[in-house]
Amino acid sequence: MKYPLHVIIRKKVANFVNKLLSLFTKKSSVEEIVSKEDIKTIVLIRPNYRIGNILFLTPLINELHKHLPEAKIDIIVGMKLAGNILEPMPNVNKIIDIPRKLLLHPLDLIRYIKESRQKEYDLAINVAGGSTSAQIVMAFVRAKNKASFFDEKLWTHFTHMQTRGKKKFSHMGLESLEFLRFFNIELPQEAPSLDIKLTKEELKKAQEKLDQLLKNHNLNKQDHTVVALFRNARFDKKIEDSWWKELINEMKKEDESLVFVDILSPDIPTKLDESVLEYATKDLRELGAFFRVCDLFISADTGPLHLAVASGAKIAALFTKTEIHVYGALGKENKNLDITNLSPQDVAKQIITS
Repeated sequence: MKYPLHVIIRKKVANFVNKLLSLFTKKSSVEEIVSKEDIKTIVLIRPNYRIGNILFLTPLINELHKHLPEAKIDIIVGMKLAGNILEPMPNVNKIIDIPRKLLLHPLDLIRYIKESRQKEYDLAINVAGGSTSAQIVMAFVRAKNKASFFDEKLWTHFTHMQTRGKKKFSHMGLESLEFLRFFNIELPQEAPSLDIKLTKEELKKAQEKLDQLLKNHNLNKQDHTVVALFRNARFDKKIEDSWWKELINEMKKEDESLVFVDILSPDIPTKLDESVLEYATKDLRELGAFFRVCDLFISADTGPLHLAVASGAKIAALFTKTEIHVYGALGKENKNLDITNLSPQDVAKQIITS
């Protein structure tokens, strides 16, 4: 994936600052394993505002619930809206949001410091490696134990550290499972999926919204197959609208019962054309439940794709730049397609026959 110049420059500056600070940090001896019996409160530090990166915490959260059922988890994220996806999960206690570019928002930084220091955790886990924001956050958090995998850019003090070995799973969505090693917990034998633990009530409400949407357009769910699609993606992962229109036309040639619902967002405020319905909500759990009650969800590699996975939707994921084995839709029932050399007609046939 190709990043814009300003993003590349920001990353390089952050890396330089972190490496410089690490040279002046006193390195002390650390332990590798945390005693599970002593851990009742955990804080995961992932100050990122991307939906996908937040959802990639769910495998770790769900595994910790299995092995430490009494432990409650707070999660520090970079955007409350994204963090709210996780708050209703059984072992999640609280979501704490911090401002993007911490040092540029001194008042918000002071608010965060006060909030984060109200409580002392048994364990704080740095999930974000050498991230500058993550290390600033870790420095202020009160915790008896602080854990991170080794990174040459680390300058914050940790009580527990391990060197990253070979990852068991290549998918980025399962990378958080590596932190189970700090508890001496064996990683799952088979790759789990993302899962935000939608409730029956959330799914019921989503079904009612879908039924009402179809009713408003004189459509009957029993007579149609509903396909939700999301057209937005970051940078060069985005697929042109003209390509989406061709795909819809080709899929309708294959199956006349298809009804398409265009998922709108702040970056995609209007629907593709009059041939599709539209749906929008700011509540990301509500959005995930809507994906689930549709018959199929189609998207490029973007946050809502992984929200659909975590919601248990049936998915066709379209890739042009990123690697499928690293960022594809998890789940054996989902279809991941590299469309670089495929026409909309080719893709339509593959989706319909799946």
